[in-house]
Amino acid sequence: MGAHPIICNLQGVFASTYQSTAPIWTPHTINHPRIKDLSIRTHSSHRTERKMSLLFLSVLVLGFHHLHSLPDSWPQHYRPVALRGKHIINCPLEALEVSWRFPTTLCVTGSTQQKTLNLHNMNNRCSGLYTCTNAHNSSHHYSQYLLIDGGSSLQFSCAVDSYSNHFLHCSLNEELNHPSLIRVKSSRFKKDQEWKEMKIPQDGDRFFSFDIPLPGFCPFEDYVDPIQVSIEVMSSSEHISGNKSFYMRDIVVPRAPENVSITKEHIIWSNPSWTHHLSFFPLMFELWVNYRNNTNVTKTIREQNYNVKDVTNISVRCRDLYNPSGWSSWITWNILTSSS
Repeated sequence: MGAHPIICNLQGVFASTYQSTAPIWTPHTINHPRIKDLSIRTHSSHRTERKMSLLFLSVLVLGFHHLHSLPDSWPQHYRPVALRGKHIINCPLEALEVSWRFPTTLCVTGSTQQKTLNLHNMNNRCSGLYTCTNAHNSSHHYSQYLLIDGGSSLQFSCAVDSYSNHFLHCSLNEELNHPSLIRVKSSRFKKDQEWKEMKIPQDGDRFFSFDIPLPGFCPFEDYVDPIQVSIEVMSSSEHISGNKSFYMRDIVVPRAPENVSITKEHIIWSNPSWTHHLSFFPLMFELWVNYRNNTNVTKTIREQNYNVKDVTNISVRCRDLYNPSGWSSWITWNILTSSS
């Protein structure tokens, strides 16, 4: 990672200061006793100045690290703002005089004693908590957390393993490279679920997955309105969001077939935990069969058994019979090993 722009600029200022204050010596003057003594004292002064500047830079770096720490929970009042854009915060307190606290003065313009705080040229260093406080009663205050807007292009996918499942399982399709706060919710028929909040630490799973409840879903009803899923992610300085619509029939991915048994003539399996009304939600099965003569056959059947004569290996997966949503994972058996 490159050096912080402000740090680079300050180093340039310190470097120019050293150059402008340093005396210019010549070979004829450097041997004079008074010049030598002055040279020693000057270099000592420069070392002291450099130590002070490095100390100042260390404090500055630590200060920025503190300002950009991630909140413990999702802020009550927050606002994504455009990079390099302007923003105005209006203090809603009923007070004639207020004082402001903010992460840095870099983006603040105008007075900081008014109930309106003007910000310009917003960037990551200016993100964080902005608080106005009643100048005569410090217990009365209002805070707003500003984040740089990363857009609404967050990619994720969702699935359920049966029509009777009351939870959606969703996964982010993007890596989270920094500690983050995440909140998600689902809605249907304008009935919103409560936001579900999670915190991802530095060493957490970069490809994050989560479960959210389905709002009042009945598997036997024919729905016209889709399920809406919203997700928001905030780091210490940025905000990104994503929204998707799903129809239940399009995202059902059943589990693999279960309860496998092998006889001398057949391999038999049962449906996964699909639904209590199997006749209403039938499954189809796809088989990949390997025979002793090294030929392979792929078949699609509705039965829950298959003749294993001359079969060495067989793999089975399943899918909704009427809605081509998604196949389950494969499950494979070695027939020779299992029947011996």
